[in-house]
Amino acid sequence: MLLAMVSRPGLAQSSGRAFGFLNQPSFTGLAGLGGVNLTSTGDPMMFLSNPALSDSLHQKKISLHYLNFPGDIQVATLGYLLPGPIESTISLGLQYFNYGEFEGFDDTGFPLGTFSANEFALTAGLGKSFGVFRYGVNAKLLGSVLESYQAYALAMDFGVTYRHPQQDLVLAVVAKQVGVVLKNYFEDVPLSLPADIRVGASYKATEMPIRFHLSVRNLIGDADAFLAIPQEEQAIGERIFRRVVLGAELLVHESVQLRAGYNHLIRKEFAAIGGQGMGGFSGGLLFSSKKFAFSYSRMFYHVPGGTHLMGISTNLNELRKF
Repeated sequence: MLLAMVSRPGLAQSSGRAFGFLNQPSFTGLAGLGGVNLTSTGDPMMFLSNPALSDSLHQKKISLHYLNFPGDIQVATLGYLLPGPIESTISLGLQYFNYGEFEGFDDTGFPLGTFSANEFALTAGLGKSFGVFRYGVNAKLLGSVLESYQAYALAMDFGVTYRHPQQDLVLAVVAKQVGVVLKNYFEDVPLSLPADIRVGASYKATEMPIRFHLSVRNLIGDADAFLAIPQEEQAIGERIFRRVVLGAELLVHESVQLRAGYNHLIRKEFAAIGGQGMGGFSGGLLFSSKKFAFSYSRMFYHVPGGTHLMGISTNLNELRKF
């Protein structure tokens, strides 16, 4: 089925899209805020969403996140940030998707045994501040291995954030998945990366314990790539809102934070699978202490199912004291 998602568009358009797993939130900070966010700084792994968010606050921190999908799909994400040259921050990350084992058959239905499917992204990034602006870049090696079919690519993310010098206001622009495919699944079906340009903003009033986030994605792509209803048949408001993701962080205490998000595209994409229910909504929490931070998020796709994400991070200097 995974190969069909690639090969069918390829047969119809002489090109196919691959490495779509990059758009799946694989760590708690992103999942709890709706799956798309460019301005939150509460999770050390946010450099995977916006390379400009790697900063000195999270240097020497190591993070591990685990995601469990229905159907025995498992995702692990590992990240580490360390001081770089000229007061910069170097970020390293690994996202690994394991889709489990499948039974294989030939054209006559004869069993061929089981096979596995997995994908990964290995990321190295650099972030640095210049006054009220912070710039960042990620370089990524992408791999997709589905049975004996393999695809590889090199991609880069570029991010810029502006932080107001007096108010808690952040603006961001990110270009994602800009790169080249090194190897295709099939020689006669070239692949393309899920490139995108995204913008975001966050704001927190001085006396209010809530930080609001607004993110807009798919500015150069299709917001309904997996939907049966063509964009031209949708109202203009619906087409715009499918690109918008809303999030909020409630600062309960200096050590406790609650997260919530809404993704309208997810709600519409999965509406036909058992009803809408809480589809498109997400939530989570962050508990931090001097030695470590624990986080949890839950994303709802439709009535029957959703995902659970758990993460833990600690400073390596503190880890040595245990």
